[in-house]
Amino acid sequence: MTQMLQVKVDGFGSGMRLDATAGKHEIAVDEPASMGGNDSAADPLSTFLAALLACENVMAQIIAKEMSFDLQKISFDVEGSIDISGLMGDLEVDPKFQEVTVKAILQTSETQARINELLEMVDLRCPLFRTIKDAGVPIRNIWTKA
Repeated sequence: MTQMLQVKVDGFGSGMRLDATAGKHEIAVDEPASMGGNDSAADPLSTFLAALLACENVMAQIIAKEMSFDLQKISFDVEGSIDISGLMGDLEVDPKFQEVTVKAILQTSETQARINELLEMVDLRCPLFRTIKDAGVPIRNIWTKA
């Protein structure tokens, strides 16, 4: 049974800054001064990666509950590599992340085997992880016990 969710965000741009509204929440995005912005908020690429971490966290919480998995806390670190010459106008360079690596440390009483089971399900069900992977971007998810 299909359960479509429509996600809507509105935004207003002024210079390099964008002020967006998602429901009742406000999101600001800007570029650092070196890219012509005022550095008043996180840049778009960092915001994108933060959204990936948020999505993985939500999915981990949902799936852990389904699995009766003892997930006490989870901390994330994400890095993405991008050749900015593509976004600066070099049409020979694809302006997307060339790779993304997510590392998570879980506070849990579970074994590494169970952590791997949780990770496998998160990789399958996280919309942002799947969007990145299905776009052909190499993405690695490394989850370990604290």
